[in-house]
Amino acid sequence: MSRIRIQNLGKVYGQQAALAGIDLNIADGALLALLGPSGCGKSTTLQLLAGFEEPTSGEIWADDQLLSSPRGIVSPERRGVSLVFQNYAVWPHKTVAENVAFGLKLQKLGTAEFKKRLDEALGTVQLTALRDRYPAELSGGQQQRVALARALAVRPRILLLDEPLSNLDANLREEMRFEIRRVHDMLGITTVLVTHDQADALSTADQVAVMNRGRIEQVGSPQDLFARPANAFVAKFIGSNNELRGVHLGGGCVRVEGREFRGHLDHVLDVGAPASLCIRPSRITFGATVPADEGNRVQGRVVRASYLGEYSDVLVDVGAQQTMRVNVDPRIAVAVGEEVTLHFPVEQCQVLPVGAAA
Repeated sequence: MSRIRIQNLGKVYGQQAALAGIDLNIADGALLALLGPSGCGKSTTLQLLAGFEEPTSGEIWADDQLLSSPRGIVSPERRGVSLVFQNYAVWPHKTVAENVAFGLKLQKLGTAEFKKRLDEALGTVQLTALRDRYPAELSGGQQQRVALARALAVRPRILLLDEPLSNLDANLREEMRFEIRRVHDMLGITTVLVTHDQADALSTADQVAVMNRGRIEQVGSPQDLFARPANAFVAKFIGSNNELRGVHLGGGCVRVEGREFRGHLDHVLDVGAPASLCIRPSRITFGATVPADEGNRVQGRVVRASYLGEYSDVLVDVGAQQTMRVNVDPRIAVAVGEEVTLHFPVEQCQVLPVGAAA
């Protein structure tokens, strides 16, 4: 396995900077997710890690080996890296076993070692019983397991996963999240997962790097990112989060369009600096249950109400071109057009730096 060090890594295409000098350390045997919206630079980072692109600036190291720099790169086949593609890339005319064996044939192994590696790879992803089937006879999740087994068969020191779950339906996606985590825990291969889906990242990764506009906004455990986001961009991307953007008046007080709100301030934020007051939809007090004598109250009008079983997802227009999402007890009847009162408990509000726009 390998420890990965990325130092001041930059990539420019024409006049467009896809990566703007990122730094990242990935521990030996860790599973790190690169998470962010389309165009944030996560796929470019993966291409550079795989050796398919040459950086404009910076370096990529695996332990003490320099893999990439503007002076040159180690070719993909000599990196000890396996990549699982978004679209599986399995050959329809080959069986499961033949697909998995492809990389092993290139290694020119002896017969006994070849069979051992093939059997191990199939067993790791629980495909032994399906080894003689063709891809057309498999579900999407099973085809993804074939691609994963093929990547693992060559015993890479680094495993790269490029949006591996994006083509799966909701149930298969959840199943494969646990499968990726199970395989990682079994083998301990240093793994980098690219995804735009926060659930993929939070449920599989040890560490998550949130990317935006070619930069890394924050790196941390899923728990840290959820509870202590570095700025409003991270707060909104990791879990649903409402944002009221305004100016910091000091002490965690934010003025938003003439109204003042208070929240918990964990960051150094100058008086007069742009600031965001963020609160999750499940933490907002709604309607008749709003305390009559507390601050952080706002009037609004319901513009959308969707019943989702465990709660109703209600969108409230609070004026000044701002809306707030609220998770409401499904037993409470909510009508579009209804005037309601919202309360943002101070202890549930976070006052954060604004961060770059997506």
